[in-house]
Amino acid sequence: MHIRQDEALALLSKWEDRKTALQLKISHLGVLRELRGCTIGKLEGTAVEVVEGEVALKLDVQGAEFNGGDSPRPYLVCEFRNGDRYSFNT
Repeated sequence: MHIRQDEALALLSKWEDRKTALQLKISHLGVLRELRGCTIGKLEGTAVEVVEGEVALKLDVQGAEFNGGDSPRPYLVCEFRNGDRYSFNT
């Protein structure tokens, strides 16, 4: 379901507060990277820090189109015009 940026950020904030374990798939320039068991370390504006063990990635969701939902299984997909995509699943 299509959602607004403020709804997407609220979902990320909820996951940050609850320290929710997430699966994140990042598609950038046709290369797929997958992180399992990561959490939202920090959310500042549209900048999202994702932490998996010792690894911390900073992602900016500014300018993305958002799809997501909070039930039955929460998810968030951030798609960019250049084809990049971040897919968060609980």
